[in-house]
Amino acid sequence: MSKILKLLHRSIPLAVCGGLLIAACSKNKMSDTVARFDPSKPVTLQRFTPDSGGVGTQMIIYGDNFGTDAAIVKVFVNDVPAPVVGVKGTTIFALIPSQAGEGPVKVKIGAGSDTKEVVSKTDFNYLFNPVVGTLAGFTDKDGRTAIVDGDIKKAQFEEPYWLTFDQHKNLYLIEERRGVRFIDSARTYVKTLFRTGNGLDRPRTLAFNPTFDTLYVTNDQWDERGLSTAVLTPESGFTRWNSLIFSQTTNGGDANPVTGDFFFNSYAKGEMFKWDRTTKSTRLMYRVDDVNWEFNIQFAPGGDFAYIVVVNQSYILRTKYNRETGMLDAPVHFAGGRGQHSHLDGVGADARFDHPQQGAFDKYNNFYLADVRNHCIRKITPEGVVSTFAGRPREYGYADGPLRKAQFDQPWGIAYDEAAATFYVADQKNRRIRTISVE
Repeated sequence: MSKILKLLHRSIPLAVCGGLLIAACSKNKMSDTVARFDPSKPVTLQRFTPDSGGVGTQMIIYGDNFGTDAAIVKVFVNDVPAPVVGVKGTTIFALIPSQAGEGPVKVKIGAGSDTKEVVSKTDFNYLFNPVVGTLAGFTDKDGRTAIVDGDIKKAQFEEPYWLTFDQHKNLYLIEERRGVRFIDSARTYVKTLFRTGNGLDRPRTLAFNPTFDTLYVTNDQWDERGLSTAVLTPESGFTRWNSLIFSQTTNGGDANPVTGDFFFNSYAKGEMFKWDRTTKSTRLMYRVDDVNWEFNIQFAPGGDFAYIVVVNQSYILRTKYNRETGMLDAPVHFAGGRGQHSHLDGVGADARFDHPQQGAFDKYNNFYLADVRNHCIRKITPEGVVSTFAGRPREYGYADGPLRKAQFDQPWGIAYDEAAATFYVADQKNRRIRTISVE
């Protein structure tokens, strides 16, 4: 057996060697006499197998004039570089790279002007393998915890609630009725930015403006003259807040990620307002629905529309941002049954939620929503198709692992880091920050 075959036996599982690999070796009569790559002849790609798989899947590419020198062979899946394990004349062995997506397989062999390139006629379909894990937080044997800063492995949380990122992917989160915490971008430590009090007693949502120099914190209280929204800035390290808006019972607000326009609600009358930065005053736009309507507003990354998540009535509205007026159009019913608290996957108004809260968008405008009392994360497509993404519906608990085997206990907040392909979840009653990795 050649040195290359010995390498392949060490690099590729026996199950593969006992099937595809040995079959390929037999069919192509791989031996030490296989010719080197000939730059005067074309490189051909006949087929590859398998045609789908996740990160680390072993791919076998069949063709001609591949040569024997893996150092001059490059493989790409949907233009993402794939590690080459070995090459032998008519066969290349490669590993599927992370987040390859769907696209053709490309082979480049040679160096400089002698490089030959060939692209497959069919596409490889990348399969994501999401898994739920735990980033931080724990409880003792009696289920107790506390507010503990420092090393992320020793940090603790009491009731994590709402999450958002800054431009550096530092993570900011609300502790229900307790204050605002911070997790650095390297995910190594936790610190408390400020504690509640002095009028900011129940922070509800966090939202940065597009330039990340203002952090809006909405505040839920029952005084018409009380603080509705506070702002924090980088000058204090986001540790000292200043009053901005005074109103009654605000439990949701968000800034348009493109224009910076800030919108917020009134629970008492079910109304939606816009903050006028020029006149420093509020403007009533419309009444969303009935009195005592608890809802928040969450913009899509492009700023063209937002979802109004009605928490205490378990349904979702969609509103369009009007760039000419800088206002939000009257919302339309998008998903869930008004006042019908349950769990049901489906389309539009046929779906059911139970006290949904924060959501997070991916680059395709899919919306991943923390469905609190269903103890799971739901996915809503732009077309309104609702499915269960992670967790066991109606079964609370704590378990990491595959998406539908994992368990949450009243997840309230969620944020998505596209570059890391990772969701962060504020798992409130488990007193932990969970992760959902698509790898």
